[in-house]
Amino acid sequence: MCCQYYFDDETMEDIRNIVSGISLETGFRMGNIRPSDMAVVITGRRPGLYAERMRWGFPSEFSKQLLINARSETAMEKKLFAESTLRRRCVIAARHFYEWDSGKNKVTFTVKDRPFVYMAGIYNRFGDGDHFIVLTTAAAGEMLPVHDRMPLILERDEITDWIRDNEKTAAILKASGPELKRHQEYEQLSLF
Repeated sequence: MCCQYYFDDETMEDIRNIVSGISLETGFRMGNIRPSDMAVVITGRRPGLYAERMRWGFPSEFSKQLLINARSETAMEKKLFAESTLRRRCVIAARHFYEWDSGKNKVTFTVKDRPFVYMAGIYNRFGDGDHFIVLTTAAAGEMLPVHDRMPLILERDEITDWIRDNEKTAAILKASGPELKRHQEYEQLSLF
């Protein structure tokens, strides 16, 4: 899954090297990005790739809680996500992301041997503006002991294909992604 992620100056600099345009008139948030925060995403709404700000989470008509993730396996089938998956794909770049284990310990995940994480996402327009969510897939490797879901992570060279190439969308939705590295400052140990 992905409940928070970390965005810093180096991440923004990497985005500047990927995109051909940026629309960030009012600045952007650094540090931990949480659901409902405004954050930088990469889209294809203009010629070339474009960086812009959106709010994390789709409003729900059934709950006051935001929908922050969607399952990649069913995103094309679900009414709320299908149109966005077909036409409004984005990438969320981060230094790393966090998840909490069953003991409520914060666990940090990075992509092994890479400085940034590129998460596949989708976006849509709601009454108060554009919102994005992170697509998830079944957990693998280092994520398995912590959670049964993880973000759908792209290789850097898949960013343009994910955003622009409709024919490659289905294959990317089924991809397993790169190997993750887990770091935990504190872990509860059992004596029994």
